[in-house]
Parts: sequence; C-alpha cells; structure tokens
Amino acid sequence: MGKVNFHGCSQSLSQSHTVSWVRGKCIGKGSFGTVSIGVSKSDGQVFAVKSVDRAACLPGQLESLENEIRILRSLSSPHVVKYLGDDVSCETTSSTASFRNLHMEYLPGGTVAADVDETTLRSRTWCVVSALRYVHSRGIVHCDVKGKNVLVGPAPDQAKLADFGSAMVLSDHTCTGPIVPRGSPLWMAPEVINREYQGPESDVWSLGCTVIEMVTGKPAWEDRGVDTLARIGLSGGLPRFPNQLSETGRDFLEKCLMRDPKERWSCDQLLQHPFLASVSPNAVADSSPRCVLDWVNSEFGDDHEEDCEASARERIGKLATNTGANWESDGWTAVRGADCCKVEVEADGASSCEEGTSWEYSDVRAVDLECKKFGGCDSVERARNYYCDGGRCAAVGSSGWCGWKRVCLAVERVGIRRSCGSLCNLCRSMLFLFLYSLVIFMNKLLIIFICYIVYVSLSWHGECT
Repeated sequence: MGKVNFHGCSQSLSQSHTVSWVRGKCIGKGSFGTVSIGVSKSDGQVFAVKSVDRAACLPGQLESLENEIRILRSLSSPHVVKYLGDDVSCETTSSTASFRNLHMEYLPGGTVAADVDETTLRSRTWCVVSALRYVHSRGIVHCDVKGKNVLVGPAPDQAKLADFGSAMVLSDHTCTGPIVPRGSPLWMAPEVINREYQGPESDVWSLGCTVIEMVTGKPAWEDRGVDTLARIGLSGGLPRFPNQLSETGRDFLEKCLMRDPKERWSCDQLLQHPFLASVSPNAVADSSPRCVLDWVNSEFGDDHEEDCEASARERIGKLATNTGANWESDGWTAVRGADCCKVEVEADGASSCEEGTSWEYSDVRAVDLECKKFGGCDSVERARNYYCDGGRCAAVGSSGWCGWKRVCLAVERVGIRRSCGSLCNLCRSMLFLFLYSLVIFMNKLLIIFICYIVYVSLSWHGECT
C-alpha cells in the first residue's frame, strides 16, 4: 500500500467526512495516544494507525507524532517499519474528536523485548543493525532504540525498527552547549545522560542494551531511579552480560558498550563482526499482512480451526468496527507524553525549562505512586518528565536536567515525605533499640545488685551468729 491521500478534517468538527479506512480495535495504548488496527475500505488491507487526539493532547505529544511522520516519510528500508500515509480524521464516539493519524504497516509478532535463543537473537540483531546503518546514513539518529521499539513479524527471525517519535536529524541539532537528552533512561548512553553528545554512537550503545534485553527479557540495567542514572553516566561500569550468551556474543556486546563513544564500533563494523557475519540477508522477508485475511491474531491457536469463510467474517467483524479509539485498552507501555500538569522546581531560586518532544515515563501524576524503597532510602522508580507552560522542565530524572544537583532536587521534591519518613523511622528504630538495650542492661545490673545485697546480708548475719 503506497502513500494514501485521505480526506482530512475541516475546521468544523460537526461536518461529516469520508475516509478511505475504518478504525478497528485498539491494540496499544500510551500517554501519547493509541495504536489501532486500520482496515482499508477499498481492498481490506490491514495497517496500524497511531493516533493523537488533537484537542486533548499536550503540544509535545502532537509534536512527537509530527516528528515521526516527517522522518518515516523520508525512509524506505526493509528493516524499518513502512510509512503508509497520514491524515486527520473526525470521529464520533461519545463526542466528535479530531485525530492526527500516522498509518504504518502492521507487524503482528509484537516486540522483541523477550528472551530468545541465540540463533534468533543473531537474526534480529542483524535486522536492527541494518536498520540503524540505513538510518544513520540518512543523517538521522533514532535516539530510543530498545526492545519495545523493535517489532517482529510472524517469523521469529524477522524484525523491524519502529517508533521514530524521539528521532532527530543531525543537521537540525548543531548546538554547542549541553544537549537535551532524548529517549528512555535505562537505554541511554553515558554521554547522553551527561548531556555531552547524542549521535549514531549513542544508538549503538542502546543497541547493546537491547541485545541484553532480548536475551534476558528485561532491561540491561536494574531500574533504581537516579542511582542507576549516576551509575550509567559516572561510574565507568557496564551492565552485566548474560551468562547464556556465547563468547562471540559477549565480544559483540563489548564493541557496542564501549563507554567512550569514539571507541564504539559503527554499524558497518558490527555487520562484519562474527556474531552477525553468518546471518543471511535473504533470511529476512517482508511479512506485513497485506489484507485482512492475512492477519493472524497471536491469540489464535491450533485448536481454533474454523471454516475459512466464517473465520474471515469473524476477523473482519473484530477489526472493522465503527468504534473510535479504545482509550482503556491494556497491554501498551507508556512511551511518551505527559499529563496536563505543571510542577514548580526550585533550585537556587530558579527553575529551568527547555523545549522538547518525547520522553518515556511522563505520567507526572503517577510519580508519587511509583516511589520504591531500596538500600534504606526512597527513590523515584522511573526518571520522569515534567512539563511547564508547554515546555519540558529540565529538572527531573533523565528527561532533561542541568546537572546532578537538579536531579537530586527533583527526586527530593517527589519523595521528600517518604525520604524524611524513612529517616525518622530509622532514627526511631535505633532509639528504640538503644533504650531497649539500656533497659535490659539496667535490669541485669539491678538483679546483680540485689544478689549482692542478699549475699552481703547473709554473710553479715552469719558473722553475727
């Protein structure tokens, strides 16, 4: 399906509109909006639709989607999710809403954020490195390479790079001062966390973290909030390599996770590494379903054999409903956006806000609920992003900050009561133990003193008699 010219939405929301596709069920939800199944009215072709409600979203959310549309429109690679078109649609659910939509190929295999065997790992990694090589050759940095942004087709060894909402064109970012980090904190390179530089080398670091994620099924770094960011940016350490990975695979990770970005291998070099050199380029085929009858729901099993005609009608009925975006569906991890919330951050009598686009973990109202205790003190579980007057407040976690002082300050503001409460509880417990020990000690002294008095009394009484 090539680029489709859809009928957009006029300024009047009450006016009726004709679109060439039907929105199906929601397959993903995040603070940025929804991802739904789209079905073409003309030929039944299935595709994915990423949508943002233009009236309800924050400026940064819409900017992120527009950025992804601009970049995907300029890319054409078998290893990058295909751009199929974009439009603005007016849809009526409980009320009429205007949605900005990005149309992409639908890959039913989910994401690669799960443990796999090494043969599949090599093939998927080859796909991601090939995608990054192409993207970097176009002067683009993805900025958010991680398992959830790599999609898998029906065959387990086929994968494509997706989600370019955080991506940037290098020629558009030539500032000499501290950078504004983009991406997901646990996958960020040290130079990004330190606000020194973000370029193709940073994507390679994120690739290394993603390889570990594909092996273990979890992020390369344990999520301990600001402590983890300090470890990545300042400690000089590396994430733990999986024990089940071969020596060749471990050497590949070492080439990706060099702390000095100048020493990291490029994507061209990585494709020549023994870990990937044996992967056949012909093993990766285009697996995106071309029509609704090609779509395979991952919930279907071998025990669901049905008549072909009945099955087709059922699947069309599930996909091609007239309902709007289902904003309550589960199964999608929040990637970008923020709630409508303003937070004042005070540091030396000032606050710092910077313009930005997309950040992970931006549900500001949930910050207080995601504080967890470790090592005797409280910390924010995930670094988060605060928005102030349409800009991003450069003070919280890894979303954007001006030095570690501001990071610590932001965490204090979120969890100050918890931290103080923990300290008070610790002091109270220590005082209780001290007093308890003192009481026991005094009781022992009292018993010894009584025994001594009794002994002396008996001795004196014996001498008198």
